Amino acid sequence: MRRRNNSADRKQGAVKAFVCSVMLALATAVAVASAAAAGAKPPRIGFLVFEEQQCRNEPFAAGLRELGWVEGKNIVVECHHADGRDERLPQVAERLARSRPAVIVALNHIWAMAAQQATKDIPLVVISSGDPVVSGFAASLAHPGGNVTGLTYFALELNAKRLEFLKTIVPGLKRVAVLKNPKSPRVLLDAYLRETRAAAQAFGIELTIVEAASEPELERAFEQIVQAEAQAVYILASFIFSDMGSKIADLAKWNNLPTMHFHDRYPAIGGLMSYAPDYNLLHRRTATYVDKILKGAKPADLPIEQPSRFELHINLATARELGLKVPESLLLRADKVIE
Repeated sequence: MRRRNNSADRKQGAVKAFVCSVMLALATAVAVASAAAAGAKPPRIGFLVFEEQQCRNEPFAAGLRELGWVEGKNIVVECHHADGRDERLPQVAERLARSRPAVIVALNHIWAMAAQQATKDIPLVVISSGDPVVSGFAASLAHPGGNVTGLTYFALELNAKRLEFLKTIVPGLKRVAVLKNPKSPRVLLDAYLRETRAAAQAFGIELTIVEAASEPELERAFEQIVQAEAQAVYILASFIFSDMGSKIADLAKWNNLPTMHFHDRYPAIGGLMSYAPDYNLLHRRTATYVDKILKGAKPADLPIEQPSRFELHINLATARELGLKVPESLLLRADKVIE
């Protein structure tokens, strides 16, 4: 009887020893994993832009900081730019994809296209100026389904609203020149022009389409606009027209032409009007997507956002220079009036 008790004690002791060894092994594994995590390199964001000056995007950086991501401390942002040359974007995007960042950020439709062509598995956070579904970025806004998510400021009704504001400020408006960038993606141009033509027809406005992709071409385009006896100029969304905003504003004033622009900073640099989303807010919101992805979310499951609000900005000094009297109803509707 005593022998059986000793045997049972030995078995029980062996079991306890095994359990203790397993617990010790698990504790050691956890400790090793924690130490490894503490010494791990911070996640890397690949920032894809057109030219070097766009590498520093303060609204995006501010959005990251608000979420606890500080560049140089717990996150690394590597900017890859195309030296201001469209033809280099695919090459730059491919090089960025080969470096395998945790996420790629592209704050422009064309840059997003280059990034999507370069990778189908690295998460991409984009701001699209066109319909993300039609453009092939996502299966739907609610369920993107691939490696692309982010925001879009595409809204077909924007074109009609911009023409409506232009008609309100220009008495008897009948002829409008539409300035387009022929290098814009075809899917964007087709959508913008289709909706602008539909709005123009509803308002009884005749459109003249002119093209420009550089400052010399812009000057020639305004010569064509004057020859066509257009009464105003409507600028279709394109990054290059944002970059050349001051030149467009100057040419418009020299030729006594009211203009409607798609970027909110246009009136602040001398242009007449803009109706647009808050681009700084869009860039800041992009950081929330990066944050979610770095914490384990899949782009396929993150709905693509659209802005819920657009702002009308008017430069009254430019209106006076053009001999225009801004109706009180339009001033009351404006979100910002520049004296």
